[in-house]
Formats: sequence, structure tokens, C-alpha cells
Amino acid sequence: MISPQNSPSLTPPPPLLEKIPAGSTFMRAPALKGTSLAQMIEEHGPYSVQAAREYATCSKVDYEHDTRHSYSNTDASDFKLRVGPNYKKHRSKEPSGPALFDLLTMDFIRGSAGLKNASDAFEIPHVPGLTDIDTGNPHVPPMLVINASLPADEPSLFGPSTTDGPSYILVMYFVLAKHTLEQLKDLEHASPAVRLLVEWCRRSETEDTFRGRFKCMGVVEDIEKTKIPSFIQGYNGKPALVQKSGKYRRYGNYAEAWVNIHGWSFACKKGLAALRPKFPDFILNTGFTIEARDDEELPEVLLAGVRVIHLDPTQAKAIPTTTVMGQPNLPSQPQLRERADTY
Repeated sequence: MISPQNSPSLTPPPPLLEKIPAGSTFMRAPALKGTSLAQMIEEHGPYSVQAAREYATCSKVDYEHDTRHSYSNTDASDFKLRVGPNYKKHRSKEPSGPALFDLLTMDFIRGSAGLKNASDAFEIPHVPGLTDIDTGNPHVPPMLVINASLPADEPSLFGPSTTDGPSYILVMYFVLAKHTLEQLKDLEHASPAVRLLVEWCRRSETEDTFRGRFKCMGVVEDIEKTKIPSFIQGYNGKPALVQKSGKYRRYGNYAEAWVNIHGWSFACKKGLAALRPKFPDFILNTGFTIEARDDEELPEVLLAGVRVIHLDPTQAKAIPTTTVMGQPNLPSQPQLRERADTY
């Protein structure tokens, strides 16, 4: 069971409303009966160290097929990332190795503005033995929260430029993978990706340029079978650097990284707006990584990711806008206290 996390934060939000349990607004795809995943969930519960590790090792066949408007762990090898030697010359990419963080849970909501801090609206997950551990490195927290805001309105080429407004908000909660924890104990022999992770965590709060190495990617499965326009299909799996539209903050036992798509170019926002009605028709793997540039930082490895299955924006839960940046007038919705998952 997820309970409130009381870690200190840099700027704790005021207690405006009762907070929503993390993972209560979006359903994780159910495990197939008879699988080791289903057995692990039955024995230890969905929010346990054992279940979180089992989720990370499962494949797509371990879930009920095609559960609409749900999510599951992604397969890191679906993302082709930079490899050496001399990437700048050869431009070679290969399927990623295992992700550095495992997915714990996620939420999908809508509001009249982007979510300033995940803890403004949600109880940050606390799973003993998973989110409260000593990672062996003071710069790397056991949990990473990624807070992404997507414009809910059609972008205007001639309207005023804005970095906020009506939004669909995805909040993803990740915990350090077991293999990452092991490598953090011996950085001298750790992989280049783990060493780069340490540097990124150490420098991102104070160095915008280094923080701007954060990249996000989207891989639509079987894109050739979808009705997505061919000019958009060409961008499938292509990374986007999150520079001025992102930020990073450390809060006790977790760090939060923001992706504010309101701050992206008109062309990007227009493309996403065109895709939004088609979201229910496809499966989207969303991934994040830290850009590696020199041979000693290569190969790149997926930082974290999630597999979003037939997302339906019309089912996004509306939250009181007193918990987001901006207007304070939407009434509260106590039905959000009910957990949406069906384990």
C-alpha cells in the first residue's frame, strides 16, 4: 500500500486539499493469471519491492492483451540509443540495455494549468525497502518522478506565446533498478551510463546546460499499421532534448524532473495536437535518457520509460486547479480518492 511520503522538500506546497494517492488515476495493465507476476502481486501486493522488481523483468506477454487506457513497463530494447566508438562520426545506434530505473506507478490527469510539483496534488509513493533506501551515492535518490505537461488546447501560430495553460499531465514514478544500485556501490567499475547518471543528478539543479542533456522519446508500436500521417511517422523514436522547457529538483529521497511541452516549438505542439485524437488507436512507449556525447559516456542507456496502451484523453481525471499553477476555481472531486487500478 502506498502511504504519504514525509521527506523534506525545498519548497513544500501549502496543504490546499486532500492529496490523491499516487497511481489512483490511471490503471496498470492487469497481469495474466498464472504468470509469476500475478503470483508475486497476490503474495506481496502491487506496491511492494517484490512486485516492482518482477514488473521490471516481465515482457508484454505477461499482461492481459490490449487492455485499453492503461500502462505497463516498457521494454528498454525498443529504444535505439547512441553507441560508440566515435558516435559523432558514425552516428550508430543500437537497442538500449536495461533501464536504470524501474517503473513503480503513474498518473494521468487534466487541469487548467500544468502541475507545479507532483506533491502539490499527489501523495508521493513510500514503499519501505524501495523508496527509502540508501543508494550508496549522495547525489542519486532512490526515486525519480517525471512530471510532464501536454497542452490540451490547439496551438495558435499567431496567438501569444505561453508556457502554461490547460494541460494533460502525466506523472511517472520510478525507482532505481537493482542493477543500478549494485553499480553505484563501485563507481570505478560502473557502466558509463551509471556514471553519467551520477553526474546528471549532481549537476542538474545548478547547471542548466548539463540538465539539458535530458531527452525524451516516443516509440509507437506497429506505426505502419496506424493512421498516423507519414510525415509524423518519420519522427518515431527520435529523441527531443528537454532544455529550456525542463527543470530538475531534489526533494529528500526523490528527485523531480519536469517536461513542459507548452514551451516547445509551434510545429511540435501542432504535431502532438494532431496525434491526440489518435492516441486511443495505438500503443506508445515513452522513454527518457541522458545524452551521451563522448566515448567515455557511451553507450547511452534508457533512464526510465513507460508503455502507454491506447491512451484516451477524454478519460483523464480532472483535478482541482488549486493544486496546479493558476486558477483556483474548479471544485474538488472526491471520487479521485478511489483507486483506479484493478490488480
